Amino acid sequence: MNTNTKAPKRIRITKPGRLTRSRGEKISAVEGLALTPRMRTLLDATKDKSGEERRQLIRAQFAQKTA
Repeated sequence: MNTNTKAPKRIRITKPGRLTRSRGEKISAVEGLALTPRMRTLLDATKDKSGEERRQLIRAQFAQKTA
């Protein structure tokens, strides 16, 4: 057995980080995805709302487009 080679250290994640808006945007950018101007405007306008309120407003936007 060769003692000069070291096994890589294992990193243990005890508490995963939250998926924030900025982290989500970074992940999407790597995948080549971007928000449309319409969705960016909607998300900026609902920044202080709860998740459920934001989802309702997003659904309403898509319902308006198809109606």
